[in-house]
Amino acid sequence: MPPFLRSKPPHGRDLPISFVTCCLLFLMISFSLSFAKTGVTGSVSVWTYLRDDSVDHVYIIPMQSFTLTDLGCKDLSFQTSLRGYADIRNGSSSAEQLRVLRGVFVYAPRQSNWELRGGQQWLTEGVGRGNLAGLWAKYKMTTKTSITAYGGAKLANSLYLNVPNEEQGYAGGLHAKTQLRWGRLGASCYYLAKRGDLLYHAAGADYLSPVWHDLTLRGRLDLNLSQSTLEQAQLMAAWQASEQIQVTGELRRQTPRIYEDSFFTLFLSEAATDFVRGAVRWNFYESVYCKGGATALFSEGDSERKLHLAFGIPMVEAGYSKWLTVAKGELDGLYIKAHYQVTDKAEVFGGYDFARGSNSDLKEKTDSQVAYLGCDAAICKTLSFTARGEQIQDIERKSDYRGLFSITARFSTLR
Repeated sequence: MPPFLRSKPPHGRDLPISFVTCCLLFLMISFSLSFAKTGVTGSVSVWTYLRDDSVDHVYIIPMQSFTLTDLGCKDLSFQTSLRGYADIRNGSSSAEQLRVLRGVFVYAPRQSNWELRGGQQWLTEGVGRGNLAGLWAKYKMTTKTSITAYGGAKLANSLYLNVPNEEQGYAGGLHAKTQLRWGRLGASCYYLAKRGDLLYHAAGADYLSPVWHDLTLRGRLDLNLSQSTLEQAQLMAAWQASEQIQVTGELRRQTPRIYEDSFFTLFLSEAATDFVRGAVRWNFYESVYCKGGATALFSEGDSERKLHLAFGIPMVEAGYSKWLTVAKGELDGLYIKAHYQVTDKAEVFGGYDFARGSNSDLKEKTDSQVAYLGCDAAICKTLSFTARGEQIQDIERKSDYRGLFSITARFSTLR
């Protein structure tokens, strides 16, 4: 296990890191580097969630992302993304966290077919998905064909700086893709082992192609070789039938991914689900449109279905939805939403949702409703603000109030 991923320091006690101190430290580093020769671009934002019900909740989530370029040479850069979290209940703070979502050095020579990355990074390489602390390399064999290899320590979600990080094992894999005349084709494999035992082994293929000028298909097939199961089979289609009609659809069969050889893997086949979705949008008169869709989720002995129909113009939309749940319950919902562009940099929006029914035939039908109002504005070129207020009402509770606020500041030393 690499030293920086250890659950506890050598002396045996947890490594406490102050939430506020770390946030201020990274802010100071970012702005101090802006005066050096190294180029700095990025953003700092704070997202806040407030709720007034039986327990007064305030969630504060600061986030920061920045990229340092020209680190000794023009081809070397460093990219990172940090996220904090604080839960304040009835005036007292708890569950403070500071996480590194991404922290990776990138070496990408402009006159080379190689690209190298080292550090903590998210994988999006076919069946290889998740958070990895290690090395990643990509080589372009031709203008249409490339191969990617990676390996390192697997992280559960992200790297925590103030709580222990559980050891997840070591992962590695390959992903190759090429552009053919009839579409883009990719193939990948992924391995995960812990203490010499193979926990997970998968292989997959993905495909993307414009079959005709107005029809695009995308498909993928993921196999869990270690458990001899089909992890995911997916086919999506988008068809522009005419200038006024758009049609989309999806078929998917999926089995949960389990990273261990346990008793529960015996039930993977029973946990598989089948998902079907279809939707159409029709601009039948100038800017007036209608859209409808249906989804269905089938599992072992159960099913869940949803129907949706809506009419609208560019600024206002109203619709109706109906759910038929797995427990033979029924839910009916009505909604209306609107938005208005006040200026080029400011927009206001609002809406109202109403639902009646129950998710089970054993429960009494209830009514619930939500009314919301908000705005989205760019105060200047580097500063933006979003606010949303909600009022929630149902039978069990007279009224709840929620507020969501965020402010984002972007900075750059590059012209």
